[in-house]
Amino acid sequence: EPVDFLQRHFCEKMETARSHLAGFLNCGTDDIAFVRNTTYGMNVVARSLALKEGDVILITDLEYGAVLRMWQTVADETGAQIIRVPISLPATSSQEIIATFRKHLDSSVKVMAIPHLAADSALRLPVEQLVMMAREAKVISVIDGAHAPGQLPLDLNSLGADFYVGNCHKWLLSPKGAGFLYAAPHQADHISSPIIGWGTISKGSTALLLENEWQGTSDTSAFLAVSDAINFLAQHDWFQAVVPACTKLLNEASPALLEITKEASLYGSPDLQSPQMASFRLPVGDHSSLHAMLYEQDQIEMPVFSNEHGDFFRVSVQAYNNEQDLNRLIEALPKLL
Repeated sequence: EPVDFLQRHFCEKMETARSHLAGFLNCGTDDIAFVRNTTYGMNVVARSLALKEGDVILITDLEYGAVLRMWQTVADETGAQIIRVPISLPATSSQEIIATFRKHLDSSVKVMAIPHLAADSALRLPVEQLVMMAREAKVISVIDGAHAPGQLPLDLNSLGADFYVGNCHKWLLSPKGAGFLYAAPHQADHISSPIIGWGTISKGSTALLLENEWQGTSDTSAFLAVSDAINFLAQHDWFQAVVPACTKLLNEASPALLEITKEASLYGSPDLQSPQMASFRLPVGDHSSLHAMLYEQDQIEMPVFSNEHGDFFRVSVQAYNNEQDLNRLIEALPKLL
């Protein structure tokens, strides 16, 4: 009975799901809105910023491809300029990354966009210090947290970013099609949704929520299942037991993978590595078929990236992985390389 669900229960169920997610993220219930994924949420933020000619958008050279294209499009349309902060790989320390950002920060910078856990490199950026730097410089901070929820405990109130966008369908274990957009209270009424709908159907107090929660009839089941995913994490002591076990498994396999590639680790210190992901630089060569061959020959699903920093593969360890999975990869890679 979809009419009963949408007309009589939608608001209550969505508010319950948002409240549960807000508690998980430590932020206000009306400070977040569900979105289909991080790419969509980042677009909502970028399109809401009043950028003009001469404004500078500061991003890293580790930017996710779709988000980089988004910033380039926004810059072309507004006359703003993009400056890509170079991040060394291997990265030596958080202090080096902070110092590199500081060199590029001046009065022309209006936006600082930072990945929390960079997709290709799995590098964990020091977002707490970078957000503080942006706030002191009166620069809008936008954090791409696609891979963070479920890998890292998040406290968005304490972080203090202007905007934080994340996925629930990656490490938080919800169904595909569930992400969130957080806006700090002083930014929550400055969001312009790309879809103009009723704007009055949901119960809430911010433009962020009212303009984004109801955008016509759609399937909201992925959003509603986020509560169950959060409960599942709590029942299994996720951040106390599961994530550390995944980190241990990844760390134990890393020396063997580095021996295969004959390349240095990308992470100069443990705080630069994601808890459940690590990337490895590939030796010089043509690796365009590596992803397909690993899947077809060994039933291993592993992303392979090629960018200006070189060629990489990324190992992601989730609760269902075990030592045998990593050993299969360690045995398969030398044959293919």
